[in-house]
Amino acid sequence: MKKCLITLAMVFLLIVGGALAEEGISSKDMLNEPGRRIGVSQGSAGEKAVMSEFPEATIEYYTDTLLGYTAVAQGKLDAYVYDRVQMQLTINNGLTGVRLLPEAMEDTVQIAVGISDVSAIGDLEEKVNRFIAELRSDGTLDDMYRRWVIERNDTMPEIPVPEKAEIHLTVGTTGSVPPYSYFEGGGLTGYDIELAYRFAAWLGADVSFRIYDFNGIIPAAKSGKIDVIMSNLQYLPERAETLTYSDILYEEKQGIMVKDDGAGQTGAPAEQGPAYTSLSDFNGRRIGVVTGALQGAAIEKEIPGAELSYFNSVPDLLTAARQGKIDAFSATDQIIRYLMTENDDLTYLDEPLTEIMYTGVIFPKTEAGGALRDEFNQYLTEAGAAGVLEELDGIWLGKDENRKTVLDISSLSGENGTLILATDASMIPNSYVKDNTHVGLDIDNVLRFCQARGYALKIVDISFSGLIETVISGKCDFAAGAIAYTEERAESVDFSDPVFRVYSVIAYLKTAGEQTPETKKAPGIWENIRASFDRTFLREDRWKLFLEGIGNTMLITVLSILFGTALGFLVFMICRNGSAAANGAAGFCVWLVRGTPMVVLLMILYYIIFGSVAISGIAVAVIGFTLTFGASVFGLLKMGVGTIDRGQYEAAYALGHTNRHTFFKIILPQAVPHVLPAYQGEIVGLIKATAIVGYIAVQDLTKMGDIVRSRTYEAFFPLIAITIIYFALEGLFSFAVSRVRISVNPRKRSRERILKGIRTSKD
Repeated sequence: MKKCLITLAMVFLLIVGGALAEEGISSKDMLNEPGRRIGVSQGSAGEKAVMSEFPEATIEYYTDTLLGYTAVAQGKLDAYVYDRVQMQLTINNGLTGVRLLPEAMEDTVQIAVGISDVSAIGDLEEKVNRFIAELRSDGTLDDMYRRWVIERNDTMPEIPVPEKAEIHLTVGTTGSVPPYSYFEGGGLTGYDIELAYRFAAWLGADVSFRIYDFNGIIPAAKSGKIDVIMSNLQYLPERAETLTYSDILYEEKQGIMVKDDGAGQTGAPAEQGPAYTSLSDFNGRRIGVVTGALQGAAIEKEIPGAELSYFNSVPDLLTAARQGKIDAFSATDQIIRYLMTENDDLTYLDEPLTEIMYTGVIFPKTEAGGALRDEFNQYLTEAGAAGVLEELDGIWLGKDENRKTVLDISSLSGENGTLILATDASMIPNSYVKDNTHVGLDIDNVLRFCQARGYALKIVDISFSGLIETVISGKCDFAAGAIAYTEERAESVDFSDPVFRVYSVIAYLKTAGEQTPETKKAPGIWENIRASFDRTFLREDRWKLFLEGIGNTMLITVLSILFGTALGFLVFMICRNGSAAANGAAGFCVWLVRGTPMVVLLMILYYIIFGSVAISGIAVAVIGFTLTFGASVFGLLKMGVGTIDRGQYEAAYALGHTNRHTFFKIILPQAVPHVLPAYQGEIVGLIKATAIVGYIAVQDLTKMGDIVRSRTYEAFFPLIAITIIYFALEGLFSFAVSRVRISVNPRKRSRERILKGIRTSKD
């Protein structure tokens, strides 16, 4: 309960603090004033740029960029100047409280390779420059920059390794500057790491990496401990006096990070400048797209000068636009037109970015899947001729909410059986939840198909990224929800005929001059809170979604605790007396389960081990968490029992107690108090870990929050609500365990309870 109250207080302070905060920095000109504090990375090009453009400001130096970002978020710095790409990527990955100004510094940063003058590799400078020239001439450098920096594609290509290398190349890097050099899955990856592998292959050398911070990497090159530096190394004329640089690889803009003052949020859109009239107007602008969507490649082709930013969902795109993190974003015209019905400050460019063959429905590549696909295609032909598809378009992309209803799923006859449809209920307007019912353009279309062909329908909600895997595994008969056709996807699943032809468009916030007075007016703090609460909980009875999510989360947690505790205790009892075989098998299983990431374990169970079994996602989640929790209980019991002196066993045996009686009456009661604090922590961790079960078609608390967020297009309030609920659940379970701890702790039990069953002198 205390945690809940503290969280509520923090939320209140955040809201009120945001409302009362001083007006933030909106342009570069505001930084060139006495008293302004601007941070730069020690030894970076930012120092020269700040001195040139902001001579009135005070410069503060940081050896760790993240500390500089934090200082901006906390108001200790007015701004921070650094590589714009890295700062934008950090914000996209979850850094909050900051934003980038639309303007960049005038001076760009030149990036090159640092070369050791005392390397054992002869003519190394000449070789590096010749290698770079070849990569630039055949387009490889541009391709690498596009993949790693623009598209954020983190796939390392296959680069041939010499079978017998006579040269060894040692590369110095930091591993802390994504997307250039960073760790992923325990190994180094990024633009510079690929460059190093290519250079080693070009030399016919094998390669090794040494990790340094920026303060130590240049001395390492000077001393010959490394041959080259490949880690987004900035070229500085002063530094070039002591360090040999290669030819320039590429140039980067220097961005300006400032505190996020909330400018541009709901009710007060950020100023945008003149309205856009063509795609070319977006050159140099920051455009957001959903990760994995088709719009990214289209923007790269049609607007090569744009700066791409990747986000997880369309709601995140709209939020980022309101916060000034991006200038525009791209999605299908269906989605944008729907958003415009509820966001008067949003518009889009009439000139389409690209046309998309939108099929909407996918089927497994099986005989049954092919037959169902043919039947659905026949329905589409009939529906198109009858004007049904045109009617659906008008209903779900119009402003009349009263028309946005679907057939009652219970009214379907089911005379020809029941079909299972997988969908992601956050893909508005194609598939979403309204009044606790799955609705949307695709859902309406599928329901009409089932009615026409005599099928009953069961809808399973799952994350978009898992739809294709669900179809392939046979967990459903088909899937729908804003699924666009691509040749790569068609290799795994069958697509229906195109349902609609849609276009990718560029959406952006209207300028202040284009907005209506109602749009311009910014509501007060309490109006914002009241409106957020209404949208999140009351409208369409969305509180019922949270209630259902809490129920599923509680069910998974409670069953996993019970079964996991029983499993861990059973395995411990089997291994208790020191059987080598039992301990070896148990140790291997515990190592395997605890070493596998939980989300991977759940997906293996759901899609592979139980791939051909009709089992619910909740059951799979309980099995997965039972295994991990059982492994934890096993380890805790070994630790707790191990703290008991072995002499107590010998004393008990000498008094005639059996092994079983000794363990349960003497050893275990002493071990339990040692175990319970850690056991309580494992329960709290289990509750938080259940947030990932949405990957296997479970509508838990977090998934329900995502569904609500996809309807409200508001990030703050639903996420805070989920946080508070999780705190409450953790407090509830912690309270239950604490009562058990009191009951088994002699120091906290009453005298009567301790002496219960014992005859005293008073008796």
